[in-house]
Amino acid sequence: MAPKAKVVKCASCSLKIDKKEPTVEALGKKFHKACFTCTNCTKTIEGDFHPVGDKPFCNDCFLQTKAPRCNECHEPISGTIMSTNEGQNYHKACFDRLSLGTCADCKTTIGFTDAVIEALGNRYHERCFRCSSCGGPVPAQFRAENGRAFCDKCYQQYKEGRSGPDVCDECTQPIVKGGKVEVPSLGRTFHDECFNQAAWDQCATCSSKVLLTQPSVKVSKLNRFWHLGCLNCGDCNTNIRIQPFYMAAQKSSPCCEGCYLGHVAPKCTACAKAIADDQVLALQQFWHPECFVCAVCSDVLCKMSNEFYNVEGKPYCLKDVQAAHIEVAN
Repeated sequence: MAPKAKVVKCASCSLKIDKKEPTVEALGKKFHKACFTCTNCTKTIEGDFHPVGDKPFCNDCFLQTKAPRCNECHEPISGTIMSTNEGQNYHKACFDRLSLGTCADCKTTIGFTDAVIEALGNRYHERCFRCSSCGGPVPAQFRAENGRAFCDKCYQQYKEGRSGPDVCDECTQPIVKGGKVEVPSLGRTFHDECFNQAAWDQCATCSSKVLLTQPSVKVSKLNRFWHLGCLNCGDCNTNIRIQPFYMAAQKSSPCCEGCYLGHVAPKCTACAKAIADDQVLALQQFWHPECFVCAVCSDVLCKMSNEFYNVEGKPYCLKDVQAAHIEVAN
């Protein structure tokens, strides 16, 4: 007698799978096609799915409830995830657009994946951080004077000549006659005439120098400078000067308070008012932290470490999910 054929059972309903029935093989198991459903919404999965542990999620539910959020655009990430050592996640396209600011030596952008050196209160491309005298590499424990880095040999020569005149940090020439300007907070010394040409960096709008002697605005997070006269709203082009302004995330440009709160800032799903500062992105919508509350008991969900559940498009706290006898996926 021929041996009995092994009975194959569906991993979901445990019923026999007939050879002629359409099936799905996933997660190392076999399912009736109709039984291969999303753990969250229980709908049959027709296209792509995402395994979370040993449970399948349809693409929509994965993006809404399980996918990590991009630290730049705040949208869910379903494809390649770029992660930093600080635990921040990014879409690859968003990650590629990030910048660590401007190199203090060559004045060009330092890419997020570029090798970077932080020294003397500035950031440098690794290739740009060199001895200020000979241009050669400097040791890990380098020597510095007046905001300038030296290799050991050049530092010794510099110290031996210290009985001579100071060196101007703008033109790098000795200050042998005329007045000099010392800026202790920067550790820099200048000829009188050179001080008037010393700059923080280039203006993010006009690209000309932002001089130490000019009133200016710096956005530290972006390491960008503006002349006061160049700090214009990227939306209405009105000069912002010293009034409150915001950085529009979509354009990474300054925005006056009127434009930002009027039509640039995201609107809160609960109260429909503009969100000026802290925001919560959940259920693919924006909320004020204090407005993101359980749809049943109105407890503020941000105080619960963002633990909430999507119940027909509304946020529920765990207590009310359990009270309603709604099964949740672990």
